[in-house]
Parts: sequence; structure tokens; C-alpha cells
Amino acid sequence: MTPRAHLSPKLALTAPRGFALRYSGQSRYHCDWHQHDCAMLLWPQTGGLKTAWIDDPSGAAADRTGSAQLSRSMAVLLPAATAHNTRASTQKQRHGELYLAPEVLKGRGSFGAFRLDGATLAMLDALVSATLDPRSAEPLVDAIVMQIAVGRSLPLLPDAAPPSLGQRMVRRFGLALEWDQQVPLVDAVACELGVSQRQLQRACLQEFGASPIDVRRRLLAARARELMAQGQTLAQASLQLGFASSGHLGRLLRAISH
Repeated sequence: MTPRAHLSPKLALTAPRGFALRYSGQSRYHCDWHQHDCAMLLWPQTGGLKTAWIDDPSGAAADRTGSAQLSRSMAVLLPAATAHNTRASTQKQRHGELYLAPEVLKGRGSFGAFRLDGATLAMLDALVSATLDPRSAEPLVDAIVMQIAVGRSLPLLPDAAPPSLGQRMVRRFGLALEWDQQVPLVDAVACELGVSQRQLQRACLQEFGASPIDVRRRLLAARARELMAQGQTLAQASLQLGFASSGHLGRLLRAISH
């Protein structure tokens, strides 16, 4: 089940110069699922951000998701129409958002999360500086995009083997739990991943030694215990996780040991 993301249009703001800049120092920042009609570069200046995205808004390939814990010298570049959700991972933060029109991006740049090299970070700091001459902004943005495009900014993680079917299922459950959404049922996840329930069953038994239902139940129990360790009552955790009653969650916790 792809999260419902509202459109936050920014393309019109980019019309004068091909880009638009926004930054926020809001404490406990949280922006729920939304998407833009242009590309966006997001990076923290201070503090940290947790961001997640789904790069296929149609839901036809909802397993193609990503998430990153961003801190100073890290960034994420997202194409237009990418559903994403961002919130502060520290009490105080300040971050920038650079919206880019297609003619500025020109197909350059690798989308996803990456580390900023020293030159790109210095240019981004200059871009948001109050002393920057407005006439310098356009060539500076073009230089930032070029710096990212030529690969001088490093991916957060080295290339790895594609995730297995079981891992993709767990990631789908985990994304819902992380962003306080209803955890999809196994049949819905199988449909999203383009496989049958029987295929998913075989993959999970082979990889985890447990059925998809058992894996889902374990993840729900683990999350419920995390919520209660943070001070939530059984009833509050039950409501957040979508149980019909706290009794159902209580029985699940008794059935699944730590």
C-alpha cells in the first residue's frame, strides 16, 4: 500500500531562475508524505533528519523505496513526483531544500542519498548565506548540480546485491512501522511485490525459517515493546499499530517472547 502523498507544487517557484531555495530551522520538524512537481535536493546544515521515499508513486513497484539518516555533509536528491516523508531526528535542526527545474538538472545527477564532498558542501553553505550576492546564485546552483553529477559526491553505501524477496517484504513492513502507518497484510505485500502468496511463503521459509505471517507478527510485537518502553500504554500502542483492541495486542505479546 503506497502512502497517500499530497502534491506540494514548487515548479512555478523555479520559473524565474530555474531553481528555488527554502530552508527551515523548525525544532522537531516533521513533514508528512508529499511530493513535488520538480526535483529536490535536501540536506541538513545542523542536526539530523530522517527521510524516506518511494520512487514509484503509481505503486506498481512499491518495494523500490529508500530511507536515510542524514546529518551534516549528507544529502538526498529526489526526482519529481517522488513521495517522501521527512522529520527531524534531533530536537534542533536546520536544513535546506533546493528545488530544481528540469532544464537546470538536465538529466544530470544520480538520485538517492549520498555524502557531500567538501566542495559541494562549501557551495551549499554559500548558497544559503545571507551575504551571498543574488547574482551569484545561478552559477552556484549550476556548479552544485555539476559537482553532484560528475560523481565527486559519494554514495552513502557501496553497491550491494539486490535485496531478496524476503528482505523486500521485511523492508515494506518496516517502512510502515517506522512512519506510524498501518502495517499491510501479507497478501497486499505479495501483490505490491508482484509475486504470489505461495512464492512469498517459500522465500520466507527458506530465508527466515518462518512464514510471512509469523515475520509480520514478530515485527509488530517488537514495535509494540519499543512504543511501551517509550512510555505508551498497551492501549495506546494497540491503537497506533491498528489492533482492534488492546486484548489482541496483549495476546500477541504473550505469544511472542522477546
